Amino acid sequence: MARKYFGTDGIRGLTNKAPMTAAMAMQVGMAAGAHFRRGDHRHRVVIGKDTRLSGYMLESAMVAGFTSVGMDVVLLGPMPTPAVAMLTQSMRADLGVMISASHNPFFDNGIKLFGPDGYKLSDADETAIEALIDGEIALSPAAEIGRARRVDDAQGRYIHFAKSTFPEDLRLDGMRIVVDCANGAAYRVAPTALWELGADVVAIGVTPNGKNINDGVGSTAPQTLCETVVASGAQLGIALDGDATG
Repeated sequence: MARKYFGTDGIRGLTNKAPMTAAMAMQVGMAAGAHFRRGDHRHRVVIGKDTRLSGYMLESAMVAGFTSVGMDVVLLGPMPTPAVAMLTQSMRADLGVMISASHNPFFDNGIKLFGPDGYKLSDADETAIEALIDGEIALSPAAEIGRARRVDDAQGRYIHFAKSTFPEDLRLDGMRIVVDCANGAAYRVAPTALWELGADVVAIGVTPNGKNINDGVGSTAPQTLCETVVASGAQLGIALDGDATG
């Protein structure tokens, strides 16, 4: 059966136009929170985002939705999509959310949900959440409303994890690497991780202003990266997209 809101990579569209509105983001938070509210433990959701201007609006709306059904919210700020997946599992969260439209321009945005295992939701879960979005969702009693908090060391946690995937007996000393972060979610973590591994890092696409994500930089526009690799005499160039998945 065709789904109404979820596509192949979550819910995505032009911001402030259905379905990508603040009202829908709050409803998705309520529905997803209600669906994953299982057992008597204190439930938790992890939320990350990229650098789009609309991320503030959608993040706040989702916080309202999740807390209204009794879920505590952990806010990561701008982080790559793989970081949200990793931290969802690491922090024993019941659910993870990435607010991003990946390689799309800034005026688009999206909501991608992860289960407690850090993987994308099943079709069955997404179908169940869609049914709740269009129905009545039970709110929590006043004393059981969730809380929200920001985790200041989220970037450090992910950098440590990313470095752990690199062989311990190897370093990047003597290598000049250009990394184009697309003015997106990895604009801090990617250059830092490479530098900590010993590389001489030339970072571009690291001045996000809310509207310049994927704008002439990143994996969808590699020309600047290519020119910088040649001009700087680098051995390697890496291009990311807005949420650092490509």
